[in-house]
Amino acid sequence: MSTIERLSIQGIRSFGANADDTQVIRFTSPITLILGENGCGKTTIIECIKYALTGECPPGSDRGKNFIHDPKIFSLNDALGQIKLEVRNIQGKRLSVCRSMKVGIKRGKSSFETLDATLNYLDDGRTRGGDSISTRCVNVDQAMTQFMGVSKAIINNVLFCHQEDSNWPLDEPKKLKEKFDAIFGITEYNKALDRLIKMRKEKTAALKIKEADLRFAGHLKQEMEEKSLSLQCYRQKALSIDDQCRKCDAEIKPVEERKKNCEDQMENLRRNIKNPFAGSLEELDADISSFHQRMSEQQIEKEQAEHKLNALNKQTNDLVKRRNDADKRHVLLIEQSEKEKNCKIKRNEMIKGLCEKLKITVTVNLMKESRNLIELLQDVHNELENQQSQIAKTIHQHDEEDKSRQTIIDQLRVEITKLKESVATLKKQMQAYERELQQNEKKILDVEKAAQQLKEITEQLKEAEVAYESALAKFNQNKFKDKIQNDKDQIKEMEEQFRQLDERLTFLNSISKLTAEISLKEKEMSKREQEVRRVKSKHSDNFGKVFNRDEHIEANFKRHLQTSYEKLKTQVKDYTNKMNELKLKEQTFEMTRKSLKEEIQKGKKELEDNKEVIYEKCHDTPYEELLTKSKALLNGYQLELGAQRSAEALYKKYLQQIEKESKPYCPLCNKGMSSDEASKLSSDLTDEIQHLPQNIQKSEMLLKTEQKKYENLLHLKPILEKVTLLEKDLPGKEKQLKDIQRQLTDLANECENFQMLLAEPTFTMDLASSMMGDMSLLDEALKDVIRLKAEINSLKAKLPEGSEQENQSIDDLQNEKTTVLDKLREMRKQLDLNEKHYERQMESLNKFIETKNNLASKKIKLQEGVQSLPSLEARQKEIHELSKTTASEIEENQNVKEYEKLNLQQELETVDKDLSNFGQQIQQHTGRINQIVEKLDKIKVELVAQETLERDLKDNRELILLGDKCKNFANDYKKLKEQLGRFDFGNMTKEKAELNEQRERVTIRKGELQGQRGEVNHQIKNLERELNEPKFRDSLLNYRRNYYEVALSRNLCDDLGQHRVALEWALVQFHTEKMQEINRLIREYWRMIYRGNDIDYIQIQTADDPEIKKDASAANRRRNYNYRVVQSKNSSVIEMRGRCSAGQRVLASLIIRMALAETFSSNCGVLALDEPTTNLDRSNILSLCDALNRVVEERQAQSNFMLLIITHDDQFVSTLGKIDCYNRVSRNDECNSIIRRVQVA
Repeated sequence: MSTIERLSIQGIRSFGANADDTQVIRFTSPITLILGENGCGKTTIIECIKYALTGECPPGSDRGKNFIHDPKIFSLNDALGQIKLEVRNIQGKRLSVCRSMKVGIKRGKSSFETLDATLNYLDDGRTRGGDSISTRCVNVDQAMTQFMGVSKAIINNVLFCHQEDSNWPLDEPKKLKEKFDAIFGITEYNKALDRLIKMRKEKTAALKIKEADLRFAGHLKQEMEEKSLSLQCYRQKALSIDDQCRKCDAEIKPVEERKKNCEDQMENLRRNIKNPFAGSLEELDADISSFHQRMSEQQIEKEQAEHKLNALNKQTNDLVKRRNDADKRHVLLIEQSEKEKNCKIKRNEMIKGLCEKLKITVTVNLMKESRNLIELLQDVHNELENQQSQIAKTIHQHDEEDKSRQTIIDQLRVEITKLKESVATLKKQMQAYERELQQNEKKILDVEKAAQQLKEITEQLKEAEVAYESALAKFNQNKFKDKIQNDKDQIKEMEEQFRQLDERLTFLNSISKLTAEISLKEKEMSKREQEVRRVKSKHSDNFGKVFNRDEHIEANFKRHLQTSYEKLKTQVKDYTNKMNELKLKEQTFEMTRKSLKEEIQKGKKELEDNKEVIYEKCHDTPYEELLTKSKALLNGYQLELGAQRSAEALYKKYLQQIEKESKPYCPLCNKGMSSDEASKLSSDLTDEIQHLPQNIQKSEMLLKTEQKKYENLLHLKPILEKVTLLEKDLPGKEKQLKDIQRQLTDLANECENFQMLLAEPTFTMDLASSMMGDMSLLDEALKDVIRLKAEINSLKAKLPEGSEQENQSIDDLQNEKTTVLDKLREMRKQLDLNEKHYERQMESLNKFIETKNNLASKKIKLQEGVQSLPSLEARQKEIHELSKTTASEIEENQNVKEYEKLNLQQELETVDKDLSNFGQQIQQHTGRINQIVEKLDKIKVELVAQETLERDLKDNRELILLGDKCKNFANDYKKLKEQLGRFDFGNMTKEKAELNEQRERVTIRKGELQGQRGEVNHQIKNLERELNEPKFRDSLLNYRRNYYEVALSRNLCDDLGQHRVALEWALVQFHTEKMQEINRLIREYWRMIYRGNDIDYIQIQTADDPEIKKDASAANRRRNYNYRVVQSKNSSVIEMRGRCSAGQRVLASLIIRMALAETFSSNCGVLALDEPTTNLDRSNILSLCDALNRVVEERQAQSNFMLLIITHDDQFVSTLGKIDCYNRVSRNDECNSIIRRVQVA
């Protein structure tokens, strides 16, 4: 058996975190005893072993945060902990596991972190072996449980059970079931069973879909076979039609091989010759020989014209380039002229203004001639001299009277001189203005920044005032003072209430024993009533859904719930079966609908295509009318052609008869004719014979066209029949499709109704299933409430008189006293806080006032700077206007002077003349070029005409040769005609008509056969295209695949059901055997240890299990086990939970753990007992010691057996018997836990 050998602890709970504080404990067999006072760290050893083996933090440690040495004790940010455990497995191999942890404090919150875990395989010398594995390579928790040979649940709940969880066998049923399921390993098997059930349901659902797919694939396969059979029939029919067409072709093979070859050649030549040659053959040959000489002369003339044309094009390009340059210069001069004109206009306006001031009349146009401008300036100068002379005369005449005026005039002259000098200094003033502008701009920027700061300070001042007003409004000094005084008065009242509660509590201590028991019972009853209310409140809405509203159920909720559940289950099953039948019908109708829809779409498309073909041939004319009309025209053309072909021989025979006879007569009526009449008849017949070839050719063309049209109409006959058949079948199929769609809609509505009907009982059934566990709790809680009420009434009857007035228990009064004391402390604390708050508010108000004053002073300083901004801006604007005016005056005068120097008008006129000369030269060259191009085109046309003329000459020569041939043929024809004159042309015409009629019949039959063959080929193509579609092409393969999948799915569902039943049966057998063994050990240990006479024995009882059938009928249900610990009293078995004392609860839990350890831990011989004597009396402690001694003696032969006992009871240690040594856990001077090995004297 596997066991533990050595444990090293560092930084765990009260064990020190330094390397010197590491504590080591070595475990010995058969007993390892750990002794120590409360709080010294005994239980921590069990927690470390458990954490090293399973990696789970102990309960109540806030997910490991309280498991590590608290860093707050030494004012650290983090603390480290480490656990090392050495174990030995059943094969004797040794393994060391090391786990490191860390607790850090960030932002006042603690966090637990697992740093690393390492497995080291050790040899006999306790040194590291060759293998070392970390958590990156292996799951350490799983590896340790496998190495120890027991599951994690047995380690946590049986072997190393924590003291707080040691009474779990008497916990509530739900938690008890979870513990036992984990110990038995049923949880994993239940997952496997659930997986099997889920897989079977999924496979069953998939099987239904595959069965529907199989039916659909079978339908496609059958349709494919029908179409393949139709394709074979159409192919045989097409072969038969081809044989008949070949027979028709053999009957109507053409016999006219030598028919008008010469005439066809002559006709082709006549069509090619555009200009017939009228001369003889010798003249034609001479014309052909001189043709080449004319061609070479015209070719030379053409080359010369092209050379001249290239030279002229080059000259023209040069002239165009020069003209473009002149255009550019012209545009530039126009722009400069416009600028000069504008400057002159401005100058003239200024001169006119000056003249108006001097009262000089301007009668000339200053824009046209600059000489007028000079004369005008001279007039201005003369006028100024005249004015000065007049002023001098006036001064001389009135010298004495106008002395003062003369002084003024002298001053004005001085000012005029100064103004003339000021013109030279304008630029200097401009520079001064610019410097002043820059300085003003800088000042304005500074003022603007000050204005921005003023705005910010104003906003801050407003915010400060608002904050001050808000703080002043929120803080009411008088109201706050009244509140403080009110708190002091309430503190006095609470102190008086505390004194009264203390007096009442003293009175109740005298009757505390009975009241404590009554209070305990009332608490327990209140707890059970609260449990009843909780369950009823939780399912208050569900009761009306699960139970009938007429029923008023007060007890046995579980039994009523099971009855309702079975009814709902039956209803759901009925609805489900009906809905499955409807879905099956719906799938069948859906497949039929899709098939009909495809047929209708295909038929409509075929109908539209055929109608389009018929319309292209017939348009709006009925087919039979068009066919009859075409047949009549065909017969007429055949008769006319036959008549024209036989007319030539007949007319020539008539001519011969008329020419032979001395007294001519009419060949038809045998009436005599005069010579003039005979001559006229002969002339008419000759003309008719000459026109016969053209008429025959025209008739043949008409006959071929009409015959082709008639054959095309015959080809349309099968298509027309197909259209009639489709127009007849499509409405019936569309009606059938509408009926199926209506039936599908009805089925869908019916399925939806069944789903709606199914939803309510399904929901109610699930609701009832979820309520089942709570109903058991509700029934038990109601029974406990009734029992507790009776016990409370019995105890109240034992109370002394006068105690009834005191309706509160000691605990309630103690709680009330504690509450009052807490409130009193809280109020005193609140009073201190209010006084401090009052002081802080006063300080804050003073700070607000100081801030407001500082901001106001800053605002005044900045306002002084901002007020100077308007004057600076006005000055800057004034300087800018002065600078602009001065600059414009200087620039205008300068522009006028520059433009006068350019003399733009004369240069512009020169460019215009050049442009006009260039234009004339270009026009002349263009005229010459056009003449040469026209001449060249004529030469090209003549060359092309010469080529055509050459071809016509050659064709004329060949035509003359063929004419001679025709004459020779005509002579031969006359000779043959004379020989044929003896034949009977009447019989030949009759036989020819019969042959034409027979040919017509065969042609009609062939046309009908070709139409039938076209329709059959169309059907064959459609069938081949449909059969090449994936759904028909792969239909047989898909049917086989679906058939195999359905068979395999059926077998798979059956196998899953059988496997599930077999697995559950094996679990039941395992569970039964283990429970029998556990209950046997529990009875044995109970009778061995327990010294009371009220309980005969205890055992673990499971709920009654239904019979397991070894077939697939139970494949959709999973067995659940419900556990409870029962006790036997007077041969009556009752539940132990809630009916036993604390000592009995501890002893029962200990015995159950010992039995489970002996049953399930055959591979691990370690059992830890943490404070086993808690709540046990002396006799039971002694009997427990005897039982443990007996177990040790029985297992002493097993070297790996180990009993790990933790206790603080020295008498228990002495009672255990012969113990050589034990481990004492205590605290050192630094309050850290230490472990010392103590030898027993």
